[in-house]
Parts: sequence; C-alpha cells; structure tokens
Amino acid sequence: MKTLYLCIFLLISCLAQAQLTDTTEVVTIAPVEEHSVRKATLLSTFVPGAGQIYNKKYWKAPIVYAGLGTAIYFIDDNTKNYRKWRDNLIAEEDGDPNTINTTGLSSSVLRENMDLRRRWLDLSYIALAGVYVLNIIDAHVDAHLFHFDVSEDLTLIVHPSVIPSYSVNAGIGLTLNF
Repeated sequence: MKTLYLCIFLLISCLAQAQLTDTTEVVTIAPVEEHSVRKATLLSTFVPGAGQIYNKKYWKAPIVYAGLGTAIYFIDDNTKNYRKWRDNLIAEEDGDPNTINTTGLSSSVLRENMDLRRRWLDLSYIALAGVYVLNIIDAHVDAHLFHFDVSEDLTLIVHPSVIPSYSVNAGIGLTLNF
C-alpha cells in the first residue's frame, strides 16, 4: 500500500513540475537604481527628515518636523515655567524686601511646582532625543527596504516533492516557492 501511495505522489509531483515549467515566463529585470543606506542614515542624522526625503518617503518628513517642533515647544514652555517657579521660590526664601513672591504661595508649594516643571523639562528633552533617534532609525530601515518588492504579483506555489535521502528514512513533503 505504501508503494502505491509513493507512486501516486511521484506521478502528481511530476505533473505539477511539468505544469510549472510549461507556464513559467521569462522575467526581465529592470536596472536597479543605486540607493545608499549609509547616505540615507547620514542625511537623517545631520538634517532630520532628509533621509526620509532621500528614501522618497516624502510624507514622513512633516511627521519628523512635527515631532521635533512639539518637543521643542514643550522644552521652551517648561523652561519658562520652571524659571518662574524658581524665581518666586528664591524671592520667598532670600529675606530681601526688594524681591517679592508674586504668587503668594508658600515655599513648599513653590518647591513642588518647581520640581514638577523640572521633571517635565527633563521628559521634554528625552522626547526630543527620542524623536531624533527614531528619525535616524526610520531612514536607515527604509533605505534597507528601498528595493523590497511589494507588488500585487506576489504568489505562492505549492507542489509535492520527494525528499532524497541516502539512508533508510526517505520521505515526501511539500515545496513552497515564492
């Protein structure tokens, strides 16, 4: 019975192989445009967004600029607020009658607000660095995938095959061709 199954499998395999060779087309390869991963990475390092433009992903450059602009805005805003709370704390604690605490809050509340703004300022700097690094990583990865085929003509051909073996354990299996 095993011999019958093996013969049927071999027959189907040969027919599938014959069918595959009869319908194959000659594919012409277009000249490949030279694209440098290093250049994309360096462009994005020195001018954020330039690597995305080099990779022809024009829609990503405004996202990079929006992320950097947002981080810079919050750095500026948190710096101003930190200085305001710090100056009022100094005015409250220095004992000089010429400096006045304009908020009317106690030293402990002023210190808490100053510490909070300092923490937010630090997080804004971390966000700026994160957006900058993600910009470089994105340009690098996109440059590697620049010639990756994403056409609609991606097919999977499945056909049976014989697994040759010079030992006792010969087998049968499936072959997947992309």
